[in-house]
Amino acid sequence: MRLLTGLLLVLFTSNCTGPAEKSATPATGQTPAPAAKPADETAAINFLKLVNISQTEYMKRHRRYALTYEELMDARLIEKEPPKDAIGYEIKLRPSADAGSYTIVAVPVSPSNSVRHFFTDKTGVIRAEAGKDAGASSPPL
Repeated sequence: MRLLTGLLLVLFTSNCTGPAEKSATPATGQTPAPAAKPADETAAINFLKLVNISQTEYMKRHRRYALTYEELMDARLIEKEPPKDAIGYEIKLRPSADAGSYTIVAVPVSPSNSVRHFFTDKTGVIRAEAGKDAGASSPPL
């Protein structure tokens, strides 16, 4: 019986220090995060168009622009907030304090000199700049 207990103890302790320790990242003990998705310009532009159309409709219904994506979702004008990890852009809705206007910027999650940044507002014109923030004076698409 002692021999069997000793053998099980040896087997158990040898497995505790084996391959399981090698799977963790040495510095943090965690697995590395996946790389950011490349920017999908078409998806970002399509979402900007959708929000512009939705804000126009929201203004007709409520006599002001929506302050948040949640308001647009509650009004059933958009289905969900833009998923930055899926399209590679963070799309920020920036309403004015009186809800009489708004701007939206689309910033790439992984910026580079060749990736475009986008801007739009209540005019519905989408503007772009390569490698830097877009604004009201940026060239239209």
